[in-house]
Amino acid sequence: MTQERPQPAGKRRKAVILGASGFIGINLARTLAQQGFEIVCFARNASAHWPAGSSVILGDLTAPPRQLFAAMEGSMVFHLASSTRPTAATDMAVAEIEANLIATVGLLEATKGSGCRWVFSSSGGTVYGQTDDLRISEEHPNVPISSYGTVKLAIERYYSLYRTLHGVESVIARISNPFGPHQSAAKGQGLIAALFDRIAGRTPVTIWGDGENVRDYVYIDDVAEALVLLGLGGRAGEIYNVGSGAGTSVIELVAKISAILRVPAKLVYAPARGVDVRRNVLDIRKIERELGWRPTHTLDEGVALTYDWRQGQSSAGQFRDPGQRLA
Repeated sequence: MTQERPQPAGKRRKAVILGASGFIGINLARTLAQQGFEIVCFARNASAHWPAGSSVILGDLTAPPRQLFAAMEGSMVFHLASSTRPTAATDMAVAEIEANLIATVGLLEATKGSGCRWVFSSSGGTVYGQTDDLRISEEHPNVPISSYGTVKLAIERYYSLYRTLHGVESVIARISNPFGPHQSAAKGQGLIAALFDRIAGRTPVTIWGDGENVRDYVYIDDVAEALVLLGLGGRAGEIYNVGSGAGTSVIELVAKISAILRVPAKLVYAPARGVDVRRNVLDIRKIERELGWRPTHTLDEGVALTYDWRQGQSSAGQFRDPGQRLA
């Protein structure tokens, strides 16, 4: 049976970014600005890298200010905020639930009649759990092995609930392992950023297990483009994988970054961690079929662009965009 292809949602030219000072948020803001959106950046702290003319609302998702609710009215809302990173520990699970799950449900409840359209940044790397599948589709069972992945999955379920009960429009983006400019290893973000720092600094690189764990790495510009497309045309209530569709082992990645830096990597092997799945490569055919999206950067191209950006940062320092205003 041939399924009728849904029509894209109507375009909304105002976008609110929750967690806008993070790695994905900064890059998404720039992409949205390039496409002519009016942007509202919400975060705990302002970023020097937001586009000129961005409206700024500062605060915490656990106690959002009233002006955020007003800004979200009828807007496209990108939920990127997260206070934690994947870990095998559960000692912070309660705090993680409060800061991420409860805060999100509270915001959904407060804005359920505001007519906003959500794009939630979930985790394609953690919600599926262990699998031997060559590529993981959106229909794959969800058995996360970390509190981080469990909370992401729970938030997805609440978006589905609010769509069923209140007609709230939402699209879920399960993103693999994004990398690129503005990713900070100091904040525990991303293996590629960490490898650049450690190899360039001639610091030993810890390899957990045998180094053959495989991951799906996707360049941040491609992720930002996918998020905007999902906001504009993704089917409400649907889940979409956002990745490269290609797998790379840790050892292969170390070799690539060592080669571009022209510095040999010093490897130290340690026992495998329980939080690390053996293989995670996303099947991205759904978003390609429905929205025509595929990443335009290969891993090698993305790593080279990240290297160029890092070189620019070290030689020129940080810059600040003028024209920010408080909303």
